[in-house]
Amino acid sequence: MRAITRPLGYLWALPNTLLGTCFVLPALLSGGRVRFERGAMEIHGGFTKWFLARVARGASAMTLGHVILGQDRWALDWTRDHEHVHVGQYMRWGPFFLPAYALSSFLCWRRGLDPYRDNRFERPAFEQFP
Repeated sequence: MRAITRPLGYLWALPNTLLGTCFVLPALLSGGRVRFERGAMEIHGGFTKWFLARVARGASAMTLGHVILGQDRWALDWTRDHEHVHVGQYMRWGPFFLPAYALSSFLCWRRGLDPYRDNRFERPAFEQFP
């Protein structure tokens, strides 16, 4: 059964993965690097580091479908297991992942909780890989 569901998961997550691939060219043109690890594309350095530091509020890493953005290689090595929990979530939620993640963050914020740590998508990742 996994031989069928895995390719479907990649296809279901494809819109988010395509969004993540938009970082390839800016990263490479600004000195960043791209590599593949455990079925995901990892992009780090250059523009990606700037984006995570400035736009993503200092995040070490971030996942978009089957693309994991990292500030540097060390950050990717440190967060890889945690980020792969999110890769699995993208395979389940597909194009609905980003709106669902944003809604969960908003609801946490409204309840006075931490919009990141208490997010329903972050909790399992932190439980498995703190």
